[in-house]
Amino acid sequence: MIELEEAVNLLVNSVKIETKTEKLDILSAYGRICAEDVTAPFPVPHFPKSGMDGYAVRSQDTKGASRQAPIQFQVAGEICAGDYLSIQAKPGTAIRVMTGSVVPEGYDCVIRQEDTDYGQEQAEIYMEGIPWQNYCRIGEDFQAGTCMIPRRVRLGAGHIGVLASMGIREITVLQEPKVGIISTGNELVPLTSPLGKVGVYPSSAYAIAAQLKAQGVQVPFMEISPDDARVFSRMLDERIGQADVIITTGALSVGKKDFLPEALEKIGAERLFHGVNMRPGTPVMANRYKEKLILSLSGYPFAAMVNFRLFFWPVMARMVGDDSLSWKKIRRMVVEGNVNAAKRRRFVQAFSDEMGVHIFDRNHHSSVLSEMLRSNCIIDQKQGSVISPGDMVDILYWKQDR
Repeated sequence: MIELEEAVNLLVNSVKIETKTEKLDILSAYGRICAEDVTAPFPVPHFPKSGMDGYAVRSQDTKGASRQAPIQFQVAGEICAGDYLSIQAKPGTAIRVMTGSVVPEGYDCVIRQEDTDYGQEQAEIYMEGIPWQNYCRIGEDFQAGTCMIPRRVRLGAGHIGVLASMGIREITVLQEPKVGIISTGNELVPLTSPLGKVGVYPSSAYAIAAQLKAQGVQVPFMEISPDDARVFSRMLDERIGQADVIITTGALSVGKKDFLPEALEKIGAERLFHGVNMRPGTPVMANRYKEKLILSLSGYPFAAMVNFRLFFWPVMARMVGDDSLSWKKIRRMVVEGNVNAAKRRRFVQAFSDEMGVHIFDRNHHSSVLSEMLRSNCIIDQKQGSVISPGDMVDILYWKQDR
C-alpha cells in the first residue's frame, strides 16, 4: 500500500502528453485547449483613436486654458467611429471626435466634451491638455508579433474575443481526450432495463461521465461487465482502441467476486499500484495495458467519486497541459460538525461557504452517494486526528461544471 501523493506521481508519469490536434472556428473552440502559440498579426489598435467623446487638439495649443480663461478653437471637422477624414493639423484647430474614432495625424490629445462648450463651428476649451490624454496610440493594447495566447491554455470568452479582434476565424486546438468507462458487477443493470429484486443501476459511471463531459472529455463508451474475468478481458480488448484512458469501477478488493486484479495480471497488464493508504477507496488500482492507462476505482459510489477526483484529474491535467484540472487544497475553518479519529487518512464530505466548513451529521460511508447532492468539497483528514468546530482543515472542492 502506498501514499496518495506517490500514487498520483506514478499516474502522471505513466501517461503521454496529448499531441493530436484539429482546427475549429473560434466559437466552436470555446473551452478547448489551444495547441499553438497565437501571435498578433497586427497592432491593436491599428490606428490612433479617441478614448472619449470630445475634441482632438494639439496639446501645446491648450496651454493656460481654464474655465476662467477658455481658449477658442476652430472646429475643422467631425469624425465618428468608422469614419475616416484626411486632414492636416493646423494650430488653433480642433476635430470633433467620438469614442473609438480615428484621431487625425498631428493631433496628440483629446479634450473630453464635458470640458468644452460643445461648440460646432467654434469650440471653447476649458482645460489644458497633455500629450496622449484620452488618446489610444497604435499598438497600445498589443503590438504585432505579441504572443497573445500561449499553447496549452484553455480558451475562455476573453480568448475568443481577442482572436476575433485580430481577425482570426479558426484556431488549432487539441483533440478532446477520450475516456471509456467499464462498470463491473453482476448486480448492475442498464438504465434501459427494470431493476428486478436485487439489481443496481450504475450510478458511479454516470456521475463520472457527467464530470468528464463537463470538462470537455469525450466518453466513447459506457459498458457493464459481469463478474467474469473472460467477459471483462474480451470487452477491454474490443474497446481499448477507442479511448485514451479506461476507467473501471468495482471488483477490486478481496471478496469472492473481486476478479479484476488477477484478470488484468493474466492478460499482461503492467501494475502501477494497487491499494492506497486512504479511506474511502483504499483498493484503488492502476495498470498500463497496450500503452493505455487503466484506472480502477472502488465499486462504492462515494468511494469511486473520491478516487476519481484525486487520481483522474491530475492525469488529465498532465495529458492536456491544463494545471487547473488538478486538485488544490485550501485551508479553511470548520464551523459545524465533528468527525471521529481516523484510523488512516480519510476524505470526508462537507459543504464550504463564506462562513466556513460544515460537516454533515450523517455517516461518511463509502456507499453514501446522496450526500453528494449537498456537498461541494471533501476534507482531507489526517490519520489519527479528530475534527471539531474551530479546527483548520484542508479541503478539496469537487470539480465543477465549466
